[in-house]
Amino acid sequence: MAGKFSVAKHLSGGGNTMSYDALTITAIVIVAVLIIVIIFIGRSNTNNERKMRALARNLMMMEGNQEAMNLCKEIHQEYPDLCVGLDYTLRENGDSVEIDEWNSNKPKPRG
Repeated sequence: MAGKFSVAKHLSGGGNTMSYDALTITAIVIVAVLIIVIIFIGRSNTNNERKMRALARNLMMMEGNQEAMNLCKEIHQEYPDLCVGLDYTLRENGDSVEIDEWNSNKPKPRG
């Protein structure tokens, strides 16, 4: 029986055999791949949203905080290709501002 796959299915009343053709198997595989792709896209979108929130939070902090702006300028002078909110984040610590997360493989400037 060319192009057919047999799957034995045992029911409580006895044995029953179902057969699937190559088109059915291909359709099942395609649906499974599409589900996996949709899951990966969803995770990617979630990660992008998290990055955008961090970027917006840091930019808003810099608007109203001169010390944050100065620290950002210092980092930019040393590493002009890094971006606040993506490569590093800032945190207000009382009256001062410090680097919260350093996501770059370059050496972290000051603590």
